[in-house]
Amino acid sequence: MLVVGLALVTLALAALTLGSFASLNPNAPLWLRSVGSVELLLSAQVGAAGLPAFTRAVALTVLTSVLAGLVAFLKPRT
Repeated sequence: MLVVGLALVTLALAALTLGSFASLNPNAPLWLRSVGSVELLLSAQVGAAGLPAFTRAVALTVLTSVLAGLVAFLKPRT
């Protein structure tokens, strides 16, 4: 059950990461920039809104990658 929960969190973070990078491009589709707006609101709640947008996007990429690696590591063991 833990692996499924972590996998869902990883998928949510992946979507937020994609939206975060899309918000850097004014020509990105509106729905994708809207996901970036959700990411900005969530970043403000955790106190990371003061960081530049690119830094937040890279940090989300690293966090998502680490979490995906953790899920892949835990999956065969459960």
